[in-house]
Amino acid sequence: MPKVEAYCSEGIGLCGKGNECEQRCYASHGPGSKGSCDYNIKPPLCTCYYDCPTPPKPKVCIGGLGLCSNACSNQCCSNRCAAKFSQGRGYCDNSAGPWLCQCQYPC
Repeated sequence: MPKVEAYCSEGIGLCGKGNECEQRCYASHGPGSKGSCDYNIKPPLCTCYYDCPTPPKPKVCIGGLGLCSNACSNQCCSNRCAAKFSQGRGYCDNSAGPWLCQCQYPC
């Protein structure tokens, strides 16, 4: 799967003289940022383009909701998890012996 580049932009005022726009952009967003002046408008304005910060991945908690059975398997377990935990989803797991309903949810 190809990597998707995400760029953010921020208006940082008038262009100024020389490479002021580029310098202010670099001072605000560091290496890899690019200041660009739009001279098609009066007065010309500076826009800073930079890599968007990657949001942190949410922490995932795991909880149990008892046993699974033929009457209540994966979909039933997931429904129970969704009802108990905000954004919860569940699955039946028998890797530890008994067939347990395991829930995953953001915490």
